[in-house]
Formats: sequence, structure tokens, C-alpha cells
Amino acid sequence: PIEYVNISVYQAKTDKFVTGTVSDSNGKFAIQSLPDGIYYCVFSYIGYEKQKSASFTVNKSQKTIDLGNFYLVTSSQQLNEVVVQGRRSTYIQSIDKKIFNVGQDLMSSSGSLSDLLQNIPSVQVDVEGNVSLRGNENVQILINGKQSTMMNARTRAEVLQQLPAGDIERIEIITNPSAQYKPDGVSGILNIVMKKQRKVGVNGNIMANIGNEGRYNATTSMNYNTGKINLYGSYGIRLDRRDRITLDDRIKNDSILSYISQHTDSKAYPLSHVIRAGIDWNIDSSNTLQLSGAYNHRGFLREENTLTTNRDDAEIITYNANRYRHDDEKTNQAEGNAVYTHLFGDNNELSVDYSYSILEGLEDNQYTTNIYSTTSETKDNSQIWQAYYQHLFRVTYNRTFNDKIKLTMGYEMDALQTDLNYHFQNLENGVFVPDMQKTNDFTNNQLNNAIYATLEYKVGKFGMLMGLRPELMNIKSHLFSLDSIVSNNYFMVYPTLHTAYQLNDNNELQLNYSLRVNRPEADDMNPFPEYQNPLSLRAGNPYLLPEKIHSIEAGYQWRKSATTILGTLYYRYTADKLTTVTKYLDNSILLTTKENLNSSQSAGLELIINTDIKKWMNINLSGNVYYDQINAEKLGYGKNKNNIAWSSALNANFNIFKGCLLYTSPS
Repeated sequence: PIEYVNISVYQAKTDKFVTGTVSDSNGKFAIQSLPDGIYYCVFSYIGYEKQKSASFTVNKSQKTIDLGNFYLVTSSQQLNEVVVQGRRSTYIQSIDKKIFNVGQDLMSSSGSLSDLLQNIPSVQVDVEGNVSLRGNENVQILINGKQSTMMNARTRAEVLQQLPAGDIERIEIITNPSAQYKPDGVSGILNIVMKKQRKVGVNGNIMANIGNEGRYNATTSMNYNTGKINLYGSYGIRLDRRDRITLDDRIKNDSILSYISQHTDSKAYPLSHVIRAGIDWNIDSSNTLQLSGAYNHRGFLREENTLTTNRDDAEIITYNANRYRHDDEKTNQAEGNAVYTHLFGDNNELSVDYSYSILEGLEDNQYTTNIYSTTSETKDNSQIWQAYYQHLFRVTYNRTFNDKIKLTMGYEMDALQTDLNYHFQNLENGVFVPDMQKTNDFTNNQLNNAIYATLEYKVGKFGMLMGLRPELMNIKSHLFSLDSIVSNNYFMVYPTLHTAYQLNDNNELQLNYSLRVNRPEADDMNPFPEYQNPLSLRAGNPYLLPEKIHSIEAGYQWRKSATTILGTLYYRYTADKLTTVTKYLDNSILLTTKENLNSSQSAGLELIINTDIKKWMNINLSGNVYYDQINAEKLGYGKNKNNIAWSSALNANFNIFKGCLLYTSPS
């Protein structure tokens, strides 16, 4: 048997190429779903002479054809090096997503995934690595279409900054997801699709970067592929530095003027290690098993000084103190994933997927407050324990009836437990004594059971993808310190509809709709405050309702030769909009929490242009204009408040000469 033989199928009458595949480790191959007609096959392999099969007919009475055994003869001709060059389109728009193919710019080989995301239209990455989509940070990030604890909002910035861009095959931007995906996330989904190493044998890569102020990162990955079994693993380390200065000036006019000024100077040194490993086992031509795991350890050392000055209406200092914070934070997270896939019939597939993830982090804060006006000193400590435990189970069935109709059905169970424990102590007579007024424990359990179905239909120039996703959500918050339980259970059905119409070979129109949800996280529902800054407290609200988002998009695509233009007009209406509210508890202490607004509505226009200027230059230009309006009558504020924002980015590659590429990215 010869593995990786190229098999090409041609129409017998026109010699036109139709499709192709490669042989497996047993020398076998299968090609499915050929339309009726007369064909022949060509077999080729480096070092062997090409072979051609006899013609064969595919029709209703002869759907299954066994071509028998073929023998390749060693070629006696000595060949020189053959170089095949080709480029995929940078952007491809399908009926429910935009696909960014990696490999078109310098960041694809030398940067991190975070660097790469900065070049994706609609996506913004701030200086700390936080990702937003169309200006909204409420975005799901999936790895190969699955949830990952590595993409937890708490740690995903560090992980994105460590994953090599060279390991990424493509990034899918799904602003209006179909019913196959969880409806969470206001702005949509970023799906990171990793490369599948297909080279037989051992291969790997090493990447390292060094920056100022002691910053550095390095990543190495290895892969071993026998054809039947593929083993892979990677390790990354990153040391960063974050210096931040915060100014907070308040003037309160409550019959008597008072002034509060806070100046915070913070230095932090996050150090993280990320390990990934897995195995892909091709059991036979119909069955595969994938096992994978990941581990992330993150240390976060922070030193912070907050100088607070209070003045009365005569601007005489009534209070002056510095609060020093030493925070040694450590976070460990791990996940394991198993996927079994069975192929049967004509392009039918059944997959079973289970993953378990855990995140545990301890924030150890030590505070020293020096009150200059009274020359006194106080000390207090706080230990904040945060833990997340998640089980995710999914069964998916895909059935292709013909080249026009495809059905996807599935069941998904998502069980998440979150523990948030705040423990405080004050120094009294040389001994740290628990402060029971501030100490509290909070546990939030969420269980989501969902079924979903999507039906894709294509006829002529028209395509449609419609879906339905009923979900039963059970939420229970246990406030141990208050001996209280708050429950919030609800049933929702999320419909989706995507349509596309091909005007001609160059022009396509799209119109999409989906109902989405933004569920409050455990941090948003924990009512117990963290006393990091005594004058600025943060606490959650256990009675928050989920946002319901109606999302509509109209898109246009023009493609000709090496130029692609994508335009999208979008509109979102949100009921029970979540918002941040800051209010005074007394004359000096501010409390920041979350509430539900009446509603909000937003609209925007997005434009993407990708083109090649001959062979020496590639340009990606994108822009987005965004309008937002909220109704805050429920909270006692004005009915309508609005704002408008815009952003643009230009990425260009210059092929100066062979082997030399110049890259620029202003935005």
C-alpha cells in the first residue's frame, strides 16, 4: 500500500477536473457524492509514473463503483525541484460567517494570535490584550468551534498573546451565529480554527520576542504524525509589565462643597505558562478519536500606591493618606476534551464531544494605610478565592440528503459552578482578626440544556439556512453569609435565519436574523463588594435579568480576480439592557454595580476592501461606523441617550524582493 497518493477525478468527455482525494495508510480511498456522468481517475505520486483508470459511469442504477486495485510503477526520470505557488483569498464570506484565511501577512509567521487579531476587520485588541468585536467586549471566543476555559474572560488575554499565529489556519467572524452555536455574546463569536498538521514525521517551530522593561515571550511546538496517529504539543511563557496611573477627582455639592482626589500608581508583572497537548487517532476510514488537554499557570504580582486627599468647602485638607497594596495573585486552569466522530452513508456524520475545565485563583492582598494627618498606620488583608468548574457535553448529527439539503441536529448540556469567596482581616494588637462584616462566600450554579436544529437549502442562486434552539436555563445563587438562595429559571427559544442570493459570478447579497442572549456572569450577580479601594466599591446584583438581543444584518459581497469588497449594514435591539451604575453610599463612598435598563438599540455600517496590486503589494482596508442609543427611564434617567463612534484600519504587505516582506498596519 502507498499512502498519500493523489487521486484526481475528471469528466471523460471534457477532461475537466471534478474533485480529488488522497489514499490512506492502507492505500485505500473513497470519493462520495459524484453527480451522474462518465468519469476517469488519474493516480500520481512523486517518484512514480502516473496511471489512468478506465472510464466508469455514475447513475441511479450504478451508484457504488469499486475500481479495484491499481499499481504504480517507479519512475526512472530524475525530476528537478517543482515549486507550486498559490494564494487563497484573504476574506471569504459564507452564508453565516466571514472567514479570514491566515497566511497573507507577516504576523502569520512571526506574531502571536493577539497580534493577528489586530489585523482582522471588526476586531479590536487593546493594550492589555482585551478583545472586542465591533466595539463590544461581550464576544465569545471558541477554539475549533468549542468553548475553552483558556478563553475565560479572566485569562484569555494572556493566552491569546502566547498562542503562535503560525498555528492558526483561519479565523471565523460570526456576528449573527446560527442555532448550532450558543446564543451568548452580544457582538457575536470569534472561532479560532487551529491547523491540522498533515506532514508525516516530526516537525516543529520556535518563536521568541523580547521587549523593553523586561518583557519577553517564547513559544515552542512539536508534532509527530504517522498518518494514523498524530501527536502534538506546545509550551509558551510570557512575562509582561503593566504600569498604570489613575486619577479620580470628585466634587460633591450637597449643600456644602467637598472635594476628594485620588492618585493611584500601579505596577504589575504578569507571568504565565501555557501548555497544550493532544492526540488524533484515525481508527479507520469511518471513525476518529481526538483527545486534547491544556494547562495555564498565571502569576500576577502587583504593587500599588493610592494617595487620597479630602478637602472641605474652604479647600482645607481634612484627610490625607496613602494606601499601599501588595497583591500576589496565582491562577491555575486546566481542561480536557474528548471527541469521537463516526462517518457513515453519503457524507453523514455523528460526533460526541465532552470537555471538563477548571479554573482556580487566589488573590492575596496585603494593605498598609498611612494617615498623614494623624501620623497613624493601619493594616488589613484580603484573600479572594475564585473558582470555575464546567462540564460541557454535546452530541451532533449531520445529514446530507443531496447537494441541495443538509440537516444538522444536536443536544448540548453546559453545567457551570462558580465560587467567589472574600475573606478579610484587620490588624488588632499585632494580630490579624477576621472582619466578619466584610467576609462572605458566594456560589453560583448554572445548568443549561439545549437542543438545536439547522436546515440548509440551496437551489440555483438562492441559499437559506434556518435554525431553532430551545434552551432551559436553571440559575441558583447561594449567598452563604446571608443564608439566602436566589433562583432564576427560564425557558427560551432562539430562532435564526440566514439567506444569500448570488446575483452573478461577482456579486452576492445576504440578509440574516438571530435572537441572542447575554446572561449575567457570576461576578455580575455577587452582591458582596471587594474592598480594594474603600472609597470605590464594586458589587454585583443577584436579581439581574438576561439581555435579549434581536440582531439583523444585510450584507453585500463583490469579488473579482484578486479584489474583494464586503459591506455590512447591521442593527441590534436589546431588551433589559445591562448597564453599569455608580452611586454614592454616603458622602464619600461610591458603589459601582449593574442594573437592567429598559432597552437599547444600535446600528452600524462596516466596509472591508482587500486587493492585490500586481504581485508586489497586498492591501486590506476596513472601516466601521457605529451608533448606539439607550433608554434609562427604569433607573430614573432620561429616555434616550446616544453616541456615535467610528474606527478604521489599513494593513499592507510589500513584497520588496524574493524572501523579503515589508509589513505596515496603521489604524
